[in-house]
Amino acid sequence: MRECLIAIVLLTSACSNAETQEPADRPIAAQAKAPAPAPSPRAAAEARLVEETDDLIEFTYGWSAEAAAVPELADRFEADMAKQRAEARKTAEEDRAARGPDIPFNGHYFDETWRTIGNTPRLLSLATAVSTYTGGAHGNSFYQALLWDKAARREIPLARLFADPAAALRLIEPVYCADLDRQRAQKRREPLPLEGDGWMTDCPTIGEQVVAPVDEDSDGRFEKLWVMLAPYAAGPYVEGSYEVDVPVTDNLKALVKAQYRGSF
Repeated sequence: MRECLIAIVLLTSACSNAETQEPADRPIAAQAKAPAPAPSPRAAAEARLVEETDDLIEFTYGWSAEAAAVPELADRFEADMAKQRAEARKTAEEDRAARGPDIPFNGHYFDETWRTIGNTPRLLSLATAVSTYTGGAHGNSFYQALLWDKAARREIPLARLFADPAAALRLIEPVYCADLDRQRAQKRREPLPLEGDGWMTDCPTIGEQVVAPVDEDSDGRFEKLWVMLAPYAAGPYVEGSYEVDVPVTDNLKALVKAQYRGSF
């Protein structure tokens, strides 16, 4: 999507399923001793959290009360939880069988817990940091985000919030790149500007990252966009993930479509 197309892709969450789209002290999973009953649309919604542990795998999956209150999201997460549990268990079984009796097997894990990062009268913003271990040298993690339009009763890409996604990109990208470099320099204990060429110093394409609106002060309005970069996206694994906040300025707010402006 060259300039406009890139903006549309950029502002769409970088989830594994682009059509259904749709941190580690922000979206860390809570713990539960036993599965809770599935939420009923007619009952008061409660957060859903399932934790299962055995000698094969440690599995955690959950979602917030705000997500549970939306029947479509509750059904979606229930189905995805069953799918992820089955796939994670199958992978662990295959890994243990392939090792044989003389090669140690370390239990696998899977953790995906969705939390609410913004809830306005019109929009519900959710995010998760998925953590997995499948028998390799170390675990892996990545982000996902989901933006739900309550009036339309469907998920929407972030780009749909803006009347001119390309113009929004031009406002967001310089702020994102500058703060990312500041964080890189801090982690590496190096001065700015960063020296060198290639992926270690380039600003990763924002369209390949997860971007979500955040209401940090819970006043019913989004005041920033949260850009989430998984390990390896902007530096070596040892640097971990990066999270960049882009303030919603008046200039950016002016680009929001009329029907969504009340959420900013």
